[in-house]
This record gives sequence, structure tokens and C-alpha cells, in this order.
Amino acid sequence: MDAERTGKLIRESRTKKEMTQQALGDAINVSATAVSKWENGHSLPDITMLEPLSFALDISISELVLGERSEGEMENVVETSKDAKQEEAIKSIIGESIRQRRRAVLGWVLATLLAAAILFVAILFLFMIGFPAKQDNIRVETEIQNNDGSPEWVIHFETVDGQPLYEYTERTYVSTDDGKHAVNGQILHLRVAPLGNLNPGSFTWGYSVETGEGYGLMPTDDYDFFVVVDYGDGDVTYSMREEGMFE
Repeated sequence: MDAERTGKLIRESRTKKEMTQQALGDAINVSATAVSKWENGHSLPDITMLEPLSFALDISISELVLGERSEGEMENVVETSKDAKQEEAIKSIIGESIRQRRRAVLGWVLATLLAAAILFVAILFLFMIGFPAKQDNIRVETEIQNNDGSPEWVIHFETVDGQPLYEYTERTYVSTDDGKHAVNGQILHLRVAPLGNLNPGSFTWGYSVETGEGYGLMPTDDYDFFVVVDYGDGDVTYSMREEGMFE
């Protein structure tokens, strides 16, 4: 398509029908500015606009594509049939173009919705399981308490900004002389969980030497019990001996 030839034909056809640029634009759902650009040869109508233009201006799609009106009446039936087939072929191309655009838009919308759903689930999952706690956001206090004559090592955790904490632990065991197992260490993982596992903003762990037959605290070789607090930005180890549990 030649922009100047097609634009000139649009202007002549519109003027012949005594239509303004605004009236033509309203008829085919485009702006008067778009019509002006076509008529001045600054741009070409989109392929999907050819059929509406042909109806509005009473010219054929072939004439729009060629940028000129057909000369005279077609007397030869064969030639008329040929033109009709060309017109149908152009309409078919236009229809396929529209369908391809719709499929492209639908694919883009579906891809966007899928990406948004994945992002939403990922964010929700992170908020449910919590984010790794930072050392500078956790306040830790340790003390030795006397629990009915049995010393107990108490560790108290709380967030500085009052966010809820989520914790899970892993225990380490050693075998006792009687073949049983006893706890000799603990790994404490801390996370900040805005949505899930809504524990209070603080919690307390208490460790006593006498906590049950076969499953009490078992000291290591130097008679100690340790707790490793696993933060997102590093580990901190506390031990009963260093805290003064065994004087």
C-alpha cells in the first residue's frame, strides 16, 4: 500500500460523501486525527480498518489497497469473478490478522495472570514460613533459675520491633551407658513470620539438667550443653558452662 495514494483516495471518497473527518472517524471508531494522518499520507490504516473503511466510503478493499478507484464497469464476468475472489482473499487476510491479534492478546493476558498467580503464591508462602531473622532484630536474655532445687538455664528471645517469631529446632543426641539417647545440644532456627505460625513476639526456652529419665540433658566431654541460634545472617552459640550453669 502507498500511503499517499491511499490517503488521497480516502480524502476524495470522504469528500464525495460529504463527510467530515470527525464523522468518518466516528463511523469506524477512530479519531479525526487518525483520519487526518491517513489522508495526508503520514500513516496507513491498520489492516483491520480496511473493511470498515470500505463500508463507510462505499469503495472496495482492493481499491483501498491499490489507492485508486477501478475504471468503468466490469463487463467481463470472468474479470468480475476474479475481482470478487481478490476481495474475499483480502477479507480473509484481514480476518486472520484479527484472530492472530486476539490470540496474542489472550496469550499475553494468560501469561500475565499466571505470572501474577505464581508471584502471589510465592509471596504468600514466604509470609507463611517467615523470613530469616536478623541478629540486630532479636534481643536475647539468658539466666540461671532455680526450679524446685534443680538449676534451669532459661533463654528468652524477643524481636526488637515486636514482630512475631517462628522457631523450629533440631536436637543432637549422644548415647548413654545404658544404651539410651540423651540430648546434648540444640540448634534453634529463628524466622520472622508475619502471617503464619503466629507465635507471640517473644518466647522462652528452659533447659534443666533433670528433664526425664533417658532424655535429660547430656553434657559433652567438658560437661556442657550448647544451643546454636541460627539467624539469617550468621550463627551464635550459647553454652551452659559459659552462662554459669556449672560453677
